[in-house]
Amino acid sequence: MGRSGQPTLMVAMVLLFLAGCSTTYEPRLDLTPPEVPRAIDATVELHPLVAADDLKSGHATYGVLAEDYKNRPPSALTKRITDEVLHELSTQRVFRHIGTYVPNPDYVLTGRVEQFYEHDRRKLWAYLPYYSDKLAGLFRVNSYLSSGAVKLTMMMITPSGKVVGTYSGVAKIDEDYTPNDEMKPGDRLNRAFARAVAQIRDKMLDDPDLPKSRLPSTARTDDTAATPAGPSTAR
Repeated sequence: MGRSGQPTLMVAMVLLFLAGCSTTYEPRLDLTPPEVPRAIDATVELHPLVAADDLKSGHATYGVLAEDYKNRPPSALTKRITDEVLHELSTQRVFRHIGTYVPNPDYVLTGRVEQFYEHDRRKLWAYLPYYSDKLAGLFRVNSYLSSGAVKLTMMMITPSGKVVGTYSGVAKIDEDYTPNDEMKPGDRLNRAFARAVAQIRDKMLDDPDLPKSRLPSTARTDDTAATPAGPSTAR
């Protein structure tokens, strides 16, 4: 290989090294149980959530924006969000049964991801060489800032297409912090994800148009009611 090919090879090696050092954000949903143990007495078919156009096109941040972090492609990230929603709604027995393919369901649940991001960065003064650590230690101030938001909208419809209810969940991220190993980039986004979905769950449980049933005090189960994906019969 001639000298002309050496810079190109070095750049490629550097890019591969940087890519190998980055962490991929993974959505995780962990809901706290509702205050009153109850369920919606219905079978529900969950359709894949859809991301807003600006998230799919890359015009808005989708996932985690932080040093050494990367995100899945929009379609893959939306699928992971759908999987987490299905798992938690099933694990907590929010419905009598929920799955991605349910023969003759009572309802169909659809959703849209409007916002879903976390932006972690240093404060401007923290870029000062040598002095930033001393200033942080002297004044006991946090050197990083985290901002972001999760906004989800879900709609319950009948198989014939009649809208039963629309439910939204919104959670903001606005924190100063000092980096540590216990709260990493993406963890705040997952907490906001949980708050937004909990709002939606509670609104569905409070909807008088949806039939309810009481649950035993232990509502969570590790045996999810999700069924394998397949073609939908509900329209």
